[in-house]
Amino acid sequence: MARKQRKSKSQSVAVHAVRGRAPARPSDAAVSRVLKIPAQVLEAVAQGGPLEGVPDITATRLLLGGLVALFALIALSLGAAVLLQDDGSNLHGNEAIVALAILALFAGLGGGLWYLLRQLANAGQGSIRIDAEGMRWGDPALPQAVAWNEVCRTRSGLHDVRTEFVSSDAIVKRLVFHRTVGASEDAEIRLPLALTIDTGRVVRFRNRAVLLRALLLRLATQPRPRLRFAAELFIDAGIDPETWEPMLAPRRWMWFSSLAALLPALAVIILWPVGEHVGWMVAALILAMVMGAGAMGWFMHQRYPGLQGVFEFETPSGSSP
Repeated sequence: MARKQRKSKSQSVAVHAVRGRAPARPSDAAVSRVLKIPAQVLEAVAQGGPLEGVPDITATRLLLGGLVALFALIALSLGAAVLLQDDGSNLHGNEAIVALAILALFAGLGGGLWYLLRQLANAGQGSIRIDAEGMRWGDPALPQAVAWNEVCRTRSGLHDVRTEFVSSDAIVKRLVFHRTVGASEDAEIRLPLALTIDTGRVVRFRNRAVLLRALLLRLATQPRPRLRFAAELFIDAGIDPETWEPMLAPRRWMWFSSLAALLPALAVIILWPVGEHVGWMVAALILAMVMGAGAMGWFMHQRYPGLQGVFEFETPSGSSP
């Protein structure tokens, strides 16, 4: 009986934390946040069957068509500039270099146009499928796949499922989790939060929100032991970790606070005295960015104290997606 009461108390603290209310006592703050997935959510996933991504072909073609028009306009403008140029007396002695530069530029534009036209012919040829066994995504002719029983805990770090931003890799955040590849090894799986691998073929899926919710539910329920989810993931995904309903406000506030965090660095650039050593300016920029990031983190913690740390999930007895 005492064990049952302690378990109920732990779940109550977790629910209050997610809803934005601080724990009643400081000692309770250390309790792991284990949330129970509502039975009706799991039943809806189980009864819905497999999910297929629905490519937005119109948006993809509009994007590619716009890029083709832009490249063609640049090429025509450069061609007209060459034909309408003056006698070229100021280019004497550099004709070969100028000709090579023009040829290289036109070759690059031509290659870009050829690539975009090929992508335009393949618009919509991307897929994702989520079912009870696993997930397949990418090129329909050669898809990537993972089974839910292959998903595992990471052997290093605090989070098994998280989002990351790598500027050298992409300009969007990626969903990261792990799969077993051997007796003592695991490998990372990285997916854009848009769930599209090749935006030239599929710029977005019309049912992206439903797909992402189903994917996270499968990760939260299938593997054992329980996976550890970074709280920021649910902000990025726009999903309430308690109810699994849409939750867009925290993501909007995160974007707002991220932009506001750049203001100190912008102030340094605008107000920096002319003639001061550039090294001091770099140091001031770094300090301003650190201060901005700290202020952003403090703001989000104050506004959403329950969306911090690590979440784990458990299902009601007898329920499975």
